[in-house]
Amino acid sequence: MDFAVPEPEVSALSEPEGEGNNKSSSNVDLADAFARLNFGTTTTRASSSGHEELERHLPDAAVRSIANYLVQGEPPGHALIHLLAFCGVCRQWRGVGREVNPGVCIGFDVLENTFCAQSSIQRFRRRTVAQKEDVFCAAAKLLIGYTEVCFSGEAVSDRLVEAVAQRVGAKLVKVKLHNTKQVTDAALCALVRSAPLLECFVAEDLDRVAGKFLVPLMEDCPSLTTAHVANIPSLNWALCKQSSAQWGRKCLTKLVVRTVGLDESFGGIIAKLGSLTDIELDGPAVNIKAGALHCPSLGRVSYLVGRKSDLDEALAALMSIKELKQLELIVRNFVLTADELRVIGMLPVADLRLDSYVYKQQPTLSRSSYSHVDNEGVKALVDGICTRWCSHNNADMCPMKLSLCGATALTHDAVSALLRLPVLTELDIGGCCRITAMDKMRLVAKVKAGREMLESGRRPQVRMNSRFPGLLL
Repeated sequence: MDFAVPEPEVSALSEPEGEGNNKSSSNVDLADAFARLNFGTTTTRASSSGHEELERHLPDAAVRSIANYLVQGEPPGHALIHLLAFCGVCRQWRGVGREVNPGVCIGFDVLENTFCAQSSIQRFRRRTVAQKEDVFCAAAKLLIGYTEVCFSGEAVSDRLVEAVAQRVGAKLVKVKLHNTKQVTDAALCALVRSAPLLECFVAEDLDRVAGKFLVPLMEDCPSLTTAHVANIPSLNWALCKQSSAQWGRKCLTKLVVRTVGLDESFGGIIAKLGSLTDIELDGPAVNIKAGALHCPSLGRVSYLVGRKSDLDEALAALMSIKELKQLELIVRNFVLTADELRVIGMLPVADLRLDSYVYKQQPTLSRSSYSHVDNEGVKALVDGICTRWCSHNNADMCPMKLSLCGATALTHDAVSALLRLPVLTELDIGGCCRITAMDKMRLVAKVKAGREMLESGRRPQVRMNSRFPGLLL
């Protein structure tokens, strides 16, 4: 939604103006239109010259409803631009629109990858980086009330982050930073120290951050449940490891640490996070062993593995996690053997993702040499799953979700093996380019049958055969 009014000056956005007596004819016409829709009534005010002057005002509740409609379903970056245009209509709309509902996420985003036909968005995209930064800082001083914020792009600076921290830091519950190349540790420290109610913190692709913000993040945010730090190779965990010795019980339940310079000593930090239920990491497998030992409620593990030795150690640790239900292994630069896949099939998980790192980076690559799983490996995986269900007398048989994205070497033999699974309710074979259309239809029918079986209340049973594990309904 665009307003046919001139864009407000940046300096005029910092604070709401006082109520004035002069209204433009366009604003009066707009108010009259809403008055005819029963949004407002006509009020009479005596002017200084003695005659009566008619002014039409929308009730604040109606103006607030318009503001809520503007940002409903909009991306965070678009919501910010819409609210700034909204606040530029008149003084009343600025005074009401500056108070954002707590559930709305405000995005300080340069909108580099946005293709939107709305004129307000296009005008903002044409501004220079310095102009965008000025608009962001003015908006940070104007808007209040929001509890979720995200920063993205080169126009995000320390000045902006500190302004947001000063203005709404006490109410923030969710913060996300992505590709903010100019932000440093000083601004992040100010932000997390000002947000005692922070529950979710996400930071990705930060070039000028060394890791000093990690200590106040873990110590000054007692409500933190999700910490996501990724793609910051220069991150230094030394200060965080030193302070972890004095940590009390943390309520952190999800931890994502990838491409952040993890080493074998990171297990000391995991040992202090006993409430973890979800972890995503890379690096040495000894850190998974620490999670298995100190996090009894761990139900989901996502591990980017780049060496066979790490995989062997990780599988041994995963076997000891009693609550494990979801496992994601992202394989980089090697092929999983049949013995390894047979062990993976024995793990008591209902959601298993075996995806290729190459596929994650570039899904369009289709060369067979990039495949991390072959036909014999899929056969061994199915054998492991069926053997596990037989050994437990079908007690742990549950909806089975499987992903083999990037396995470009799979053919008809792998499909035949997958059809032997007792139950399959979800399958992702993105990038498996050598599987024919007919085989894909067979897999679709298999998944559909598995879902219908569970909805009807029936349970499949497995029997072992001398040649292969099979299915008996």
